[in-house]
Amino acid sequence: MAIATARQISIRRLKEKDQPLLEEMYTDSIPPAEVMGLPPRDPDRRREWLQELREGINLVAFVDGTLAGHLVVMRDEGRGEIVAFVRPEFRRQGVAMALAQEAVELARKENLTALWVLIETTNVAARRGLLKFGFEREWATMREMQLAYPLRYPEKTL
Repeated sequence: MAIATARQISIRRLKEKDQPLLEEMYTDSIPPAEVMGLPPRDPDRRREWLQELREGINLVAFVDGTLAGHLVVMRDEGRGEIVAFVRPEFRRQGVAMALAQEAVELARKENLTALWVLIETTNVAARRGLLKFGFEREWATMREMQLAYPLRYPEKTL
């Protein structure tokens, strides 16, 4: 009988030395059907896409030394758009939640008003996780929906 052990999740900002591991994660973990066209299937386009994402707040999650997930917050008119991926073998283990918690803290430091994400309506696991975290539905169509997490700040007293 196997005994489950707790896994150590560590989150940090993406470092230059992480780039090859990140590229490897996306190469190894591209789903059969891309999620909204991301990550790009073409290796050159994927590298270019990852370079473009460097403009945002880039976070990586490591589980027991393996790069397990990536989350980017891209500034968008005072709000932050989230793009996130977790390797399939690390899903439903708290990786996305840990990345989201760190993203919220950093977004507050950047004085963003909210974080938002666009997901496919068929992605039930992501929708449930985001709603459980505190995201709220802003709009939905038959194919996609946008959820937002309002960043509330304590009232300042004089």
